[in-house]
Amino acid sequence: MCATSLILLAILAQTSPLTADPQAKAQAQALLGQGTKLYEQGDVADALEKFQAAYAAYPSPKLMFNIGQCNRDLSRPVEAVVAFEKFLAGAADASPEMAADARKAVAQLQKKLGRIQIDCETAGAEVSVDGRNVGLTPLPEPIWATPGRHQVTAKHASAAPGIEDVDVAAGLVSTMTMRLRSLEVPVAAAAPKVAPGFDVQAAPPPGGASEGWWLGRKWTWVAAGSTVLLAAGAITAGVLMQSKFDSLRSSCGAGNPARPGCSQSDIDSVSSRKTVANVFWGLAGATAVTTGVLFFVEGRPVSVAPMAGGTTGLVAAMRY
Repeated sequence: MCATSLILLAILAQTSPLTADPQAKAQAQALLGQGTKLYEQGDVADALEKFQAAYAAYPSPKLMFNIGQCNRDLSRPVEAVVAFEKFLAGAADASPEMAADARKAVAQLQKKLGRIQIDCETAGAEVSVDGRNVGLTPLPEPIWATPGRHQVTAKHASAAPGIEDVDVAAGLVSTMTMRLRSLEVPVAAAAPKVAPGFDVQAAPPPGGASEGWWLGRKWTWVAAGSTVLLAAGAITAGVLMQSKFDSLRSSCGAGNPARPGCSQSDIDSVSSRKTVANVFWGLAGATAVTTGVLFFVEGRPVSVAPMAGGTTGLVAAMRY
């Protein structure tokens, strides 16, 4: 690895594009040198960080060889094979020795790995395997993965996230399809702008006249129910009054010679029941009238129109 890193330092200087930032190239060369020293000392993890920082500063595909070597030494076969493939695809002018080493490493790693073919009907979805981002759909090729079960996640702004598990075997391609459920975003209807001098009519609510005259009339039915209850109370009070009257008539009324007269308390009891019956009948009549008014008013659209002045509502009429 030491000789290879020194070769990369020289190649990096020779194959720099004319439009490259000299400062970025110098930074990458410094990081590459630091990473080489760390790798020679056996500190592979820190060396990998330096090589990745060098690639971020100056994305030369040749740096992927070093990155692949470090990942392989750290037992990260997926990251290693991906790095070596990027090196072989982008560093066409690399030395034959380095290219041969990279192809040999890829062949060895591929025997230990499987691949996941991920199909998704939603384009532009972000796909992750075990939390590692692998790209956007449609993915150009299957994804490398170690043997075993893996969790695949697909996310898109217009759909609910999709999560699926897939089993991977070494040397095989596992195919899976991700189907994302679209999110229905309600669009709020904007209130219409009405110029002064025009009628404003509220739209009938759902369940209006088209669904039946009995719908949308809550207070009408409350008044109607009250009318029925009050009428029932009046009838009950009237029946009790009549029953008491018949009882007194047979026991102490004019038809009974043995008791020519009834006591005042008996007469008052009949009168109180008569009063209660009359009160109930009066209330029942009032609620009946209210029911009739509400029946013609409730649930109908209201129209408000100005009759005078340039400002709506200065003098206005309300119609049902």
